[in-house]
Amino acid sequence: MLIYRELRRQNVTVSLDGHGADELMGAYFQEGQSAAFRIRNAAAALMSRSKLAQRGIDFLRAQMIRRQGRYFLRGGLTAIPAALPLVAENDELPDKWGALNRRLYRMFHSTTLPTILRNFDRLSMAHGIEVRMPFMDWRLVTYTMALPETSKSADGMTKVIARQAMANLMPESIRTARRKVGFNSPMPEWLNGPLAGWTAELLDKKVPAFAEFVDEALLRKTVGHLTATQRWDWESVGRIWPYLNMKWLLARSA
Repeated sequence: MLIYRELRRQNVTVSLDGHGADELMGAYFQEGQSAAFRIRNAAAALMSRSKLAQRGIDFLRAQMIRRQGRYFLRGGLTAIPAALPLVAENDELPDKWGALNRRLYRMFHSTTLPTILRNFDRLSMAHGIEVRMPFMDWRLVTYTMALPETSKSADGMTKVIARQAMANLMPESIRTARRKVGFNSPMPEWLNGPLAGWTAELLDKKVPAFAEFVDEALLRKTVGHLTATQRWDWESVGRIWPYLNMKWLLARSA
C-alpha cells in the first residue's frame, strides 16, 4: 500500500511486478524443509485426483491443527467445513504430471496466486497504479507449465529454469542462492508488542455471530498465553490471525 502510494507521489502510473514466478517455477522449497515440501506436494497430487482424498486430507490437517491447540471451531472435527469450490480445481491434468506440477497448477490457478493478484490489484488501483506482470504472459505460462519438474526443482534448488536463463547475467551469489525471503508484515513482532492491547480489546467484544461458531474462551486463553509469554511466531499467526480478522470484520459490521 505504501509502496504504491509513493509511486503515485512520484508520478509513476505503471509498475512492473513479478507475480506468478514462484507459482510457475516452484519457489516454495526452503532450506531445512525438504520433508514438508515433499509432503505438501504429495497431498496436492492426491487432492487433484480425488474429492474423497481432498476431504480426507482436510480432516487430517484439521486434526493436526487441533492437536497443536490452534483449532477453535465449535463442534470439534465433525464441524470441519466443506472446501469451497475453486476455479480450475476440476481441470483434467496430464497423467504424466507428478506431485510438484500438480501442486503448482493448483497454486497458480486456484489458491495462492489468485489471492495475491486480488490483493495487489486492490492496493495498486487504490492509488491509480496499473500493474504489469511479465511472468503472467500466456506464452511464458504455457511454456513453463509444460516443463518437467526437474526444470523447476532439482538438487535442492527451485526456479531452475529461471536460474539457467540468468547464467552470466547476474551475480552468482544471487543466482544460486537457496534461501527464500519474503516481504511480509512483521505480524509476530506486532502481536508480541503494539497489537497486544488491540487483540485483547477485540476478544473482549461481544459479537454473537462470531461466538456462534468459534470457541471464544479457548481462543482468548490461547491468545492471552501467546501474548503474555511473547510466543507469537509465524506458525501461530498463520493459524490464529484468520479468527482475529474475522471477528474484527464482524464487529465492524454489527
